[in-house]
Amino acid sequence: MLIITLLTSADTLLKARADVKAFKGNISGEVWFYQLSDMSVFIKGTIKGLDKDKTYAIHIHEFGDCSSHHASGGHFDPYKSEKHGNPDDPIGTHHSGDLPNIKTDKNGVAEFTYITKAFTLLPSPHSILGRAVIIHAGPDDYKSQPAGNSGDRIACGIIGLVK
Repeated sequence: MLIITLLTSADTLLKARADVKAFKGNISGEVWFYQLSDMSVFIKGTIKGLDKDKTYAIHIHEFGDCSSHHASGGHFDPYKSEKHGNPDDPIGTHHSGDLPNIKTDKNGVAEFTYITKAFTLLPSPHSILGRAVIIHAGPDDYKSQPAGNSGDRIACGIIGLVK
């Protein structure tokens, strides 16, 4: 990705990764998070083993627990909006854990990037460290409550700092 090659160590304050694995099946991948000096978080991920040419929802959930489908709780919502929505809507008007849908290619691989200021890697109530990345079985419609009608939780990874 061009954006990531333009980042310098001065731009990146912290980085974190979630190793995503299926609850059942062969889904796997990594989602990287880079805390940038402008206080935004750059997200870059690759998920493999999904159905080809399909759209999936991806969210940050409140707890870093992948022991079962629902152990990660609801969507991360530090602003207490109690509303699901489009990730590009104003911060605080929806769950901070709402992320854009990801789309797979003809091989069942989803590669994606996104930049947000809705959360941070820095210590604060808005930090996503220790929380879970969840892949859902279907796309997010960005309006249905509480999770965008996105279907079952099919894969999970816990977000942790890396060097």
